[in-house]
Amino acid sequence: MVESVKMDFLRRACRISRMQHIRNEEIRQRTRRIYTSTDNIESRQLLWYGHVKRMGGERRPKRAMEYRPQSRRKRGRPTTTWLDGVDQYMRDRAINQEEWYI
Repeated sequence: MVESVKMDFLRRACRISRMQHIRNEEIRQRTRRIYTSTDNIESRQLLWYGHVKRMGGERRPKRAMEYRPQSRRKRGRPTTTWLDGVDQYMRDRAINQEEWYI
């Protein structure tokens, strides 16, 4: 959703209609916007992850990130957590978890 709104804004700024069938990559090159909004969000999440991992063990953000509930989850599809997303971003970028926050 965010990405489509941003691309709509860039198209309007360049005065390019959707009817002209110009790809989003070309519009990003014309406006010198190399990274997508999703890329920016992922990199910020990785920066926050490294920041929290370097915190002391008594800090609340670190305790909240490392908390593992003892109760069982409900039946059905497992819920995706924020840390699952961060792990996926690191795998996509071939980043080792131990090397990231040192």
